[in-house]
Amino acid sequence: MKWIIIATLVALSTASAKAYIYNYVCKDHGKPSPLKVDDTQSTLEWKGATYKIKENPDCAKFGWHAEKDGASFDFCTATQGYAAIEQNGAEIQCDLKRR
Repeated sequence: MKWIIIATLVALSTASAKAYIYNYVCKDHGKPSPLKVDDTQSTLEWKGATYKIKENPDCAKFGWHAEKDGASFDFCTATQGYAAIEQNGAEIQCDLKRR
């Protein structure tokens, strides 16, 4: 009986520690391009490049700071699936891709 309780507690704790994949469509100069955040791998894929990410507490709701080979930008989410890339003073608007 003790092992069943322990196994149940372990299963519940791992189930609550979920990581997610988020798919967005971002419009850069009117041209749409996919953006994918993989919280499991701590990566962001955009325009053929894969960036390492870490959580960004400066975002209004939630977001990440992406870095690769000296290039970096912030990707911040807002409400209702809206997000934006903030890079070199410019903002690129993104929308969460619905399944």
